[in-house]
Amino acid sequence: MATNQSELPARGRFGFIGRLSLLYALLAIVLVLLGARVWQATYQASEENDWVEHTQIVEAHINAVLARLGTVQTDAIGYAATGDTARLARLNTQAPLIETDLMLLVRLVADNGSQQDRARDFAKGVEAQRDLALKVVEQRRATGRLPDDVANLGVSQVRELAHMMLDEEEKLLVGRRLAADGSESLTRVLTAVAIVICLVFLAVSYWLVFGSHRCSLRARETLRHANEQLGDALAETRSVSESLLKLSQFGEVLQSCRTIDEVREGLGGALASLLPSLGGRLALISPSQNLAAVGAHWGTHALIAESVFAPEDCWALRRGQPYPLAGTGTNFVCKHVQWPNPDMPQAGYLCIPLAAQGNMIGVLTFDGDHTPSAAERRIALAAGEQLALALANLRLQDTLRTQSIRDPLTGLFNRRYLEVSLERELMRATRRNLLLAVLMLDLDNFKRFNDSHGHEAGDALLAQFAEVIRRGTRSEDIPCRYGGEEFTVILLETDGENALRRAEQIRGMVAEMSVSHRLQQLEHVTVSIGVAMFPRDGRTADDLLRRADAALYLAKKAGRNCVMMAQSDVPAVTDDVL
Repeated sequence: MATNQSELPARGRFGFIGRLSLLYALLAIVLVLLGARVWQATYQASEENDWVEHTQIVEAHINAVLARLGTVQTDAIGYAATGDTARLARLNTQAPLIETDLMLLVRLVADNGSQQDRARDFAKGVEAQRDLALKVVEQRRATGRLPDDVANLGVSQVRELAHMMLDEEEKLLVGRRLAADGSESLTRVLTAVAIVICLVFLAVSYWLVFGSHRCSLRARETLRHANEQLGDALAETRSVSESLLKLSQFGEVLQSCRTIDEVREGLGGALASLLPSLGGRLALISPSQNLAAVGAHWGTHALIAESVFAPEDCWALRRGQPYPLAGTGTNFVCKHVQWPNPDMPQAGYLCIPLAAQGNMIGVLTFDGDHTPSAAERRIALAAGEQLALALANLRLQDTLRTQSIRDPLTGLFNRRYLEVSLERELMRATRRNLLLAVLMLDLDNFKRFNDSHGHEAGDALLAQFAEVIRRGTRSEDIPCRYGGEEFTVILLETDGENALRRAEQIRGMVAEMSVSHRLQQLEHVTVSIGVAMFPRDGRTADDLLRRADAALYLAKKAGRNCVMMAQSDVPAVTDDVL
């Protein structure tokens, strides 16, 4: 068992440090001596290699001079024999270079006195042969015939001097290569010795340090374990803090939503960020409280669920609290969830009822490849509470909005909504150069019908008439109750021909309409319709309504139960006609 360094006596610790320091000092001295010798050997090897390269350069220059001299003599002989001016031009180019090559050769062997003497003799011989070649050329140019001195041209006269220099350089090359190889071998040996010494030092250092290091490992392991626990705690704290921040932002966004559709569209992304390992579904209960329909889903689902189900199929909706309860099994499974999943036996789910102000709104269901943890349940419950409150507020706002723009008897838009919508659609039609039609509808003889059958029957007739208008218009059209038995329809992006055809369709449907009240079949009624077109009949809402009302007056005057298009000159409307 290793002894902790902190428990060793002071002398023991000092002895360990002293031995290790002495070992380091000895290693430093040895490495310094070896390093100095390696550097010296390396430097010497570099110098020897430089001399080897120098000898090779000298040999190359000697051969280059001989080759250039041979070229000059060949061109001189060729010119003397044939008079070829191209050879003469090349000779004039190469001859001056011989002197430069010889001067360079003499400088290269300046370090060797005997070689320098040979180089001078060699230079004299080369220059003599060069001059003889030039003399041959001059004689050929002067006499126009082949000179006798041509026979004396040739490099054999200087080749012997060249061989002497080359032999001397070859001897120098062999000696210098041997010296360079010896320096390299010494360098390798010293390097190997240094490596062995370092390895020995490392082995000794290892055994000295290992005993101390083993004792510190336990302390480090304990410290690492404590740091991991602290890191886990900090990570959990950070995760909770981030989740709380996201929940706060989630609640703020929900409170900013204007419609339930906005909640459906953004809910998935928000809850996927809060609970990334769980998929989810939002099912809202219908106003009749007999069905729950899934309106949004997100994430990857581990369980298959019904898209439409009865509220009593969910235990969370039955009990009014999350299901399954934390820490309990799922012996009773919600019927709208197919659990367990044979392919994923560890999969689980959690249903959270959404209730606010005593009303059950829907249910939030989470599922994944594992049973939701305690932290995930807390986040899901907090998100469910905020979602339930937001949905309740939106439903209340929808109710108030509907009451403010809808006629309570017929369910159509009221006159205030008509005025606002007509102004908006007129601006849009003007900007996009579109057509628009305004229909003014009035039930014929409604006052007499009301007096004969009573106000309740009149209300039933108005409600049935409103249903006919809804069926006779498109979803983008705007049907409104203008007041009393008078109704208005805004037909968007419709020309005059289609507007008249749509008005005739509504008139025919009203003529066939059957109204019953208190088990009594009431008499059939008819409707008169006036049509005004934008921009032909007016560019403002007041103008279009006035022209449509004037056209309605013409339909009444023409005998009722007909459709009339607005005209340029229309008399004022009178109550007697209506």
